[in-house]
Amino acid sequence: MRRAATSGGARGDDTSGASSGPRTGSSGTSRAARGRSEGQARSSGNAGGAARTGDRRPPPKVRKALPELKRVQLDAPAPDTVFVDRDGESLTFPDSNLKRVAARVLTEKRKAWRYRPFSFPLFTDKGHEQTFHFDFYVYDYEDSVIRLILVIPFESREVWDRVGRFKRQYPMYAYELWTPEKLAFLDGPRGRLEF
Repeated sequence: MRRAATSGGARGDDTSGASSGPRTGSSGTSRAARGRSEGQARSSGNAGGAARTGDRRPPPKVRKALPELKRVQLDAPAPDTVFVDRDGESLTFPDSNLKRVAARVLTEKRKAWRYRPFSFPLFTDKGHEQTFHFDFYVYDYEDSVIRLILVIPFESREVWDRVGRFKRQYPMYAYELWTPEKLAFLDGPRGRLEF
């Protein structure tokens, strides 16, 4: 009787241990699986949030062009000022302060100049022909063009495209772009022409 109780007790302990062991293992496995799935969900959610945050970039800042009044102030001659070119022809530039300053600089520096005596044909990459003028053509004593001057209020992509095309098609000519800043320097006490 005493042995039967002992063996029964032993079987009961083994049975309870065997039944409780698998239950604990299955619940632990299911909790681990849930933990992994929740962690993956959180990580994917964070990744999506990071991607969405990365897509929210501030719009690029557009720099507005400075108004003309805030640029260099030139002391231009009066609109009715008369300038005389190398041929003795009288010219006025009532609609352009920049051209009046340019004509004054060339005259005071004793340069022989003409205003737009001829144009240059330019050919685009598609074969179309365009007409391109410089403003002032400066000559030497042998009546050869030594400088072409284009007076512009500001540099732009269109201007540089045409000037670059001119340079490729007419490499024998030297040219300059006279902006308000350039004119202010040339018209000043230290202004000097390099031709």
